[in-house]
Amino acid sequence: MKKTDKLVRLLMADIENRDILEAACGTADFSLSALPFARTAACIDLDDSRLNPQARQNGLHFQVMDASRMDYADHTFDTVFIYNAFSHIYPQWKEIVKECRRVTKENGTIIIVSTWSLDTGLIRDTFGDKAVMKDDFLIVRIAV
Repeated sequence: MKKTDKLVRLLMADIENRDILEAACGTADFSLSALPFARTAACIDLDDSRLNPQARQNGLHFQVMDASRMDYADHTFDTVFIYNAFSHIYPQWKEIVKECRRVTKENGTIIIVSTWSLDTGLIRDTFGDKAVMKDDFLIVRIAV
């Protein structure tokens, strides 16, 4: 089982029949794994150079977009994910989380999750006890 499929199973309550966004998606492999279960799935990154070619073939909505200045309306998504990207966004993490809050619906959730050692160290340093290890994933849940 792919790591992203395992993560989707772990976070199914935050994905199933929900409008989701993956910010700083890179390959968009997480979004591809979540797509069959979500009501809608979108993903954004600064460029599409690492985007998995299957993303466009499977109907995943991808846009080149800066996660600190999203073009989405307020309260668009039920859940916003940042998967294995915290080290990439770290210099702007506060602005990006603020923007993620803006596009997340009331009572929605922002989920920062990682398996990479560089990410997990930064996440632990940044979020402390809010970062919880579950299976192979370090997860931070931010209620909106």
